[in-house]
Amino acid sequence: MPSAIDTELAQVLSHYDLGRLVRSVRDRRGTVNTSFFVDLLDSGRRRKYFLRRYKRTIRPEEIVFEHALIDHIVRQDACPVARVYRTREGETFLRLPAQAEGRGAFYALFDYLPGEDRYTWVGPRCTLRETRNAGRLLARFHRALRTLKAPGKRAEPKIVEMFEVIDRLWADGRANSKGTVFDACLAEHYDRIRDSIAGTRAALQAPAARRLPEVIIHCDYHPGNLKFEGEEISGLVDFDWAKVDLRAFDVGLALWYFCVSWEPRLDGRLRLTDARAFLEAYQRELRHGGELAPLSSDELELLPALIDAGNIYVINWTIRDYYGKDVDAQEYLTYLYHHVAYARWSARPANRERLAAMLARLTRT
Repeated sequence: MPSAIDTELAQVLSHYDLGRLVRSVRDRRGTVNTSFFVDLLDSGRRRKYFLRRYKRTIRPEEIVFEHALIDHIVRQDACPVARVYRTREGETFLRLPAQAEGRGAFYALFDYLPGEDRYTWVGPRCTLRETRNAGRLLARFHRALRTLKAPGKRAEPKIVEMFEVIDRLWADGRANSKGTVFDACLAEHYDRIRDSIAGTRAALQAPAARRLPEVIIHCDYHPGNLKFEGEEISGLVDFDWAKVDLRAFDVGLALWYFCVSWEPRLDGRLRLTDARAFLEAYQRELRHGGELAPLSSDELELLPALIDAGNIYVINWTIRDYYGKDVDAQEYLTYLYHHVAYARWSARPANRERLAAMLARLTRT
């Protein structure tokens, strides 16, 4: 007898002309959406696809925006991304009516990309070549979307506008304690993170920051959203966080994901060698095409604050998830310690000077 999940997936797949469901496997790596690897049999040929059930809070205009940028990248053959399939009715996503448990859900079907899911966002340690390839690919992503005016939009505000909300959420966390080790850590380091939020917010509200270029950014560019064959990148996935925002914020967030250590005794340290490799590859890629310039001196000068903004942006997710869901306090404590460790590293003048010196060398090359 088919399981409830297989019945649900078969109902979704009946809206496509791609074959009959013969196997499904839940993708356990996702933390926001629910996704499945599905095998379909059509005319004796078996093929694998990726099926996503979007989070309940997604808005249709957000999916329209995501799928428009995917279609644009696929047409340009700019990055190794999975195309999204259209239903028999010609739509890129499907909404099933509400079941007994509540609201209906949105679904989309994508190509299955080859390669290894080598990392997650937690504890990645890419090789220098992988890091360079990641920097190069982010530059190609930004260049491909430099002029796209996509329909729809992401509901989330731009990073500068988010700081008031994040600051309030951080304050509410202390007031809404669950009484766990996570809450104890938040209380102990409350002022440190509050100071980081205030200082970063001030830096991003300066006139120079408001003049920085905006493009469509990935906004979740980390090693767990890349697939690898050897040290080459064979796939870039998960565009449902994409939005129009500061290009340099996407770079700063990526540096936080790729280059901040998770190892004991090194937790929170920005690996400057890795950061330089990522940035050099990003800059070099954009020097070979005039459609989008490399990071400017103003963007590089603000990059330390934008890496801080990346840390705070992910703090926002950590806090919202912890207080909004029934999650493992010990697991989220690991995340919170990592945020605090980076904030501590970043606040030390000697570390800021070393980072600024590395960026100054990049500016001169």
